[in-house]
Amino acid sequence: MTAYFNEAHIQQILQALDIVEVVGMYVSLKPRGREMVGLCPFHDDKKPSLNVNAHKQIFKCFACGAGGDVIKFMMLREGLSFPEAVVLLAERAGVEMPQRRPTAGGPPEADRNELEAENRWAQQWFRRQYEDPAAGQVAREYVQRRQINEETARRFGVGWAPAGWQGLVDQARRDGRNLNHLIHLGLLLTKPEGGYYDRFRERLMFPVWDAWGRLIAFGGRTLAADAAKYLNSPESRLFVKSKALYGIHAAKDAISKSRTAVVVEGYTDCLVAHQCGVDNVVATLGTALTDEHARLLARYADRIVLVFDPDAAGQKAAERAIEIFLRQQIEVRLASLPKGMDPCDFLLQHGREAFEEVLGQAREALEYRWELMQDRLQAADTVNGRKKAIEEFLRLVAQACDEGHLDVIAEGLLLNRVAKLIDVSPRQLHERLGQFRRRRQATGRTAAAGGTMPLASDSRTNAQREILEVLLNRPELLDQVRPELAGPDEFADAIHRAVAQRLWQCRDGAGVASLGQITAGCENPDLCRIITDMAGRGEQRGNYQATLDGALERLRQHRRDTACRAISEQAGSAAETYGPEAATAMLQDMQARLAGRSKRPRPVIPNCPPGS
Repeated sequence: MTAYFNEAHIQQILQALDIVEVVGMYVSLKPRGREMVGLCPFHDDKKPSLNVNAHKQIFKCFACGAGGDVIKFMMLREGLSFPEAVVLLAERAGVEMPQRRPTAGGPPEADRNELEAENRWAQQWFRRQYEDPAAGQVAREYVQRRQINEETARRFGVGWAPAGWQGLVDQARRDGRNLNHLIHLGLLLTKPEGGYYDRFRERLMFPVWDAWGRLIAFGGRTLAADAAKYLNSPESRLFVKSKALYGIHAAKDAISKSRTAVVVEGYTDCLVAHQCGVDNVVATLGTALTDEHARLLARYADRIVLVFDPDAAGQKAAERAIEIFLRQQIEVRLASLPKGMDPCDFLLQHGREAFEEVLGQAREALEYRWELMQDRLQAADTVNGRKKAIEEFLRLVAQACDEGHLDVIAEGLLLNRVAKLIDVSPRQLHERLGQFRRRRQATGRTAAAGGTMPLASDSRTNAQREILEVLLNRPELLDQVRPELAGPDEFADAIHRAVAQRLWQCRDGAGVASLGQITAGCENPDLCRIITDMAGRGEQRGNYQATLDGALERLRQHRRDTACRAISEQAGSAAETYGPEAATAMLQDMQARLAGRSKRPRPVIPNCPPGS
């Protein structure tokens, strides 16, 4: 059975928790006036920028813009989805969440907590096999050869899946474990003729935890003659490979503190880095970096240093990673180790200081790609090959410019270098770059139709924004707004509609709409930030009633102006068709009605056909 919740459950959790207490678990808070302040954990904060308001039960960073309620804080700080944050805070608050039972006739739905319990049980069994004097000897000898000490192996739960087909199966039966859950998690497999067998055999086992410290999967490194060197758990309700990074549970605090994440390729690379005191290191799980990985790291870091193997495969992985991180607006650099050495070997031979020196000398992404482009130009023996190398680089430059990684001066210097290298004019390169940027921006506008869009700036939208800024602070004034704006659909801007939807829903549902209640049901952190920004602007302006009256009057004026333009257009059309007298009659009628003096029906235009 899985937990489910609705608005009432969310409000119960919010009432049971104090945001100051929860934020205080992660940030040292000090009083300042009516609020508590501390260093923001979401950016490299040098002075206290994070404000926590106990009265409103919200937080706001006035440097990076992060803000919202306690649920949003946990989503951002721990990299959780909205439902995950709600369930986690419910456990902390002691609020029992209702359980959704499986549908009649359907298979029982695996509960995440039950699945994780099975993973923890399996990890303990793997660990016992590792520590067994006889069964785990080969595993311990391998770990010792890799110079991983026992403290590190224990800290990261390194285990051993012994040879044989039934070890885990037999133990699961003796302990009364749920075999269906173990199959779902990929720890057991079914035989065609019936029965079960162990998935992991003769493998050194690396447990994989998520950012919150929940055991979600395993990675197994073979110590036998198996063609598959590494074998990961299959994807499950707990584990999605494209979203998981090995070591994130141990590295996230160091990453948050330094705002820098170091990404390596192997389990042992990550383990040895932590063993040597480089605590901001994570590893991929034998897969290429994905956008989901980048978004996960972006919650903790502003800078990524990639340490990939210098071979062709590592080079290709690095190129893909650069584009992914540029899309997330994160600074990305590439560190190069001596050829033939991985991070594990380098750390063990040269130590922490030498490794950190390598990280400090990491090249910027564009510099790295510039060097690759030079190599490819020299290697290209056709015009098309050279053109392809140049245009690949220009596409990356266009992306860097659009994401704010490259200012105008740096862009000019870079293009001048390219122009000199290929013997064309900088102007031609600028024109070609402009084509790439316009193409990217057009694609971005299309994609933005379903996502966050910039706020419009016409008079009606500005008036509607001010109305929302007032209502977020004084929701009881909504009744004065309804005659002019009956519902959220009447807001012109997409973001305003989303904010109004939350406000109307809370006000019409519970009869109240505190800022905490409004943000509680908002699963989009960007929208939550906008709500808190709007509430802050409204509070700073004050004069709620006068602001609301002025905004409503501007809405009425906008409607009058719109009506005038429409009738003027109709009058012009009538003048062309029926002569100037018809236009004059229409305009006079419009003027009279706008002045409130017209009680008569609209004048009949001479010679108009019926229905005109």
